[in-house]
Amino acid sequence: MQHGSGPNGEKQSKLEKGCHTLQKAFEEKVVAAVESGYRRPFTGADHMAMYTVVYDLCTECNLNNAINKAPDVLYSTYAEMVTKYLKERRIESTGMSADKLLRLVVQRWENHKMIVKTTVKVFGYLDRFHTKHTALDTTTDKGLKCFLTEIYSAVKVDLRGAIFEHIQREREGEVVERGLLRQAIGVFIDMGIGDDCYETKVYNVDFEAPFLTFTGNYYEREAKRWMAENSTTEYMKKAEQRLNEELQRAEAYLHRNSEKPLIRVVEQKLLETLLNLEETGFIALLQDNRLDDIARAYRLFSRIAKGVPPISRLMYEYVTSEGKQIVQKHSSSPELCYKAYTKDLLDIHQKYRSILKNQLNDDPIFAKSIKDAFEAFVNQPVQSHVKGAPPGTPTIKVSCSELISNYCDMLMKNAASKMDDDELENVLEQVVAIFGYINDKDHFQEFYRKQLSKRLLVSVVNDDCERSLISKLKMRQGAPYTSRLEGMLKDKNLSADWQAKFRNHLAAKKMTFGFDATMQVLTTGCWPSFQIFPLNVPAQAKAAIDEFATFYDSETQSRKLNWVHSLGTVTIEGVFNRQKFQLQMTTFQACVLLLFNHKDEYTGDELMKKLNLPWDEVKKALQSLAMGKYRILLKEVPESSKISKSVDGGDTFKINNEFTDKSRKLKIPTVVAKANLKHAQQVQQSVEDDRRHAIEACLVRIMKSRKLIEHPILVGECAAQLSNHFIADPRHIKRRIEELIAREYIERDADKPSLYRYLA
Repeated sequence: MQHGSGPNGEKQSKLEKGCHTLQKAFEEKVVAAVESGYRRPFTGADHMAMYTVVYDLCTECNLNNAINKAPDVLYSTYAEMVTKYLKERRIESTGMSADKLLRLVVQRWENHKMIVKTTVKVFGYLDRFHTKHTALDTTTDKGLKCFLTEIYSAVKVDLRGAIFEHIQREREGEVVERGLLRQAIGVFIDMGIGDDCYETKVYNVDFEAPFLTFTGNYYEREAKRWMAENSTTEYMKKAEQRLNEELQRAEAYLHRNSEKPLIRVVEQKLLETLLNLEETGFIALLQDNRLDDIARAYRLFSRIAKGVPPISRLMYEYVTSEGKQIVQKHSSSPELCYKAYTKDLLDIHQKYRSILKNQLNDDPIFAKSIKDAFEAFVNQPVQSHVKGAPPGTPTIKVSCSELISNYCDMLMKNAASKMDDDELENVLEQVVAIFGYINDKDHFQEFYRKQLSKRLLVSVVNDDCERSLISKLKMRQGAPYTSRLEGMLKDKNLSADWQAKFRNHLAAKKMTFGFDATMQVLTTGCWPSFQIFPLNVPAQAKAAIDEFATFYDSETQSRKLNWVHSLGTVTIEGVFNRQKFQLQMTTFQACVLLLFNHKDEYTGDELMKKLNLPWDEVKKALQSLAMGKYRILLKEVPESSKISKSVDGGDTFKINNEFTDKSRKLKIPTVVAKANLKHAQQVQQSVEDDRRHAIEACLVRIMKSRKLIEHPILVGECAAQLSNHFIADPRHIKRRIEELIAREYIERDADKPSLYRYLA
């Protein structure tokens, strides 16, 4: 071949020689060094020689000021020699084992990256002054894309299959070389170089999408096999184990963006299959109290969308059923025991609160299911047999409000001395939690108020315990709910102040009554309504009562005292057979006994007239004194009457002078009604009266703020505002609306009767 003799011919000849030099150095120096593991080193001198050739050719000036085409030729030369190198090392994957294919592809790719990295440094001048000003790829991108075209495109399907085979073997328990898998999958990731979605586009299409399909098919088969061979519990154990394994697998050798879609596919195939079955086994776990399995079921089902609500419904159904069994058990009991009933409620509540906290992670969906379940059975009344009633007597309905209130009454009376502070606080917290499920909280309030009044007036109370329970009720229901209870405690403290002032008053007047008299002043609005009897008190007590009334009138204005003798207690001294006894009893019992200081015998009718009391009250006092634990009176029945365990007006009573007992201080018990039906009816009536006022007040507030409102909206809003206190019956609300119309608080619109208008 004959070359031109001019400057252009010389330049062309120099360019060709330079390209030939570079190609030879590339094969003999760069490729040889990389493929030998740098046993044949590529020295700095080798690099400088190649770089100098590129630099000189690119900077050679054209004598005729023509465009220097050396950069384009050198760029093409670079691409050609990289392509030639790769073509000579193509992989024939047909019939090759998966392990060998993985290692070979990884080796080719790692060598290629090193060759490109080294060669790019030689052609660095092109990137700085040529490719950045044209639409050409950088030498790095061009070198990697050559691998994409010459090697990757031919082996990607077989490479993917080899990776899948290794993963399949690992899922079935074999130990595989995770580092090799990470490098092989890295080839798919690296092939995205230069794309807009760097590291993901080629990887997503060529590997991730097929891998997710492969995984879905695998676990679909596994789910069917497990379901046929294992119990639900074992299925969940295996599912959780596989999910953890797939998570570790994703972290070990998949792209970071593949973790979520991979786990989502596994969850869909393993968990939604279980969720679609009619029996998830969750109820069996609750029945057997298998806490670890319950926690596992929650962890699994909470991973998938809409996975928790189905098993939370199962939780609701089971807890409701278990609670109704408690109600049924106590309804069928011969004698209703509020302690046993409340203890069962506290136990079941503690059980499911513990499960909710420890196994269900305080999930709000489960919390609502448990709350709804407790509300479903706690508000069911317990059928109670009337104690002592003849067979066939209808049962009475006893509300949870009454039973819980009785339990609180017992706690306040006894448990405070038998429990330490922490234990009592824990029990009170649980009781208040049960109280929160009661719909008609005003019923509990009235029962508790009556019992609190008796404790404050008759018993010795622990003020801290009382305030602790009231503060818990206040936190749950608000200050208005406990205002009257707090007022009762306040009255108790103020009564001590009044008593101290009265003693100073007596001392100033140098007045004594021959006995200690303690008066307690109660505020009518706070305390329950007590029946007032016109008792004829003994002269000594009458003097003390009159003096305190005079003193109180002088200290206050516009206040009137009504004496409630039925709540009083008296300690009197009695001498029987030369033995002295201190007898603690009610005011009515004391008044009966004191009459026998003036006369040896009285009939029941005579005592009733002397005391000016209803026969029922006299009868209860005589029964406790003549037929109770301590028989201080003797009863004589007229000959014409049959001997009876009861007391009649014609019976004669006298002092039992032979009475004796080992103790010198005795508390005379009172006659307790055999059934609390009358008490419950009184509470119900009191609650109904309070509800009428509450509904009317709520209606007036709404009307005052809205001025005009439709009937359905008014009823709904009123019920909603009162729902935290009690469940208002729409019929009762309608009656109160009619009453407010009659009293001219509101009126109906003349043109639209269902529209109400507030009258200022």
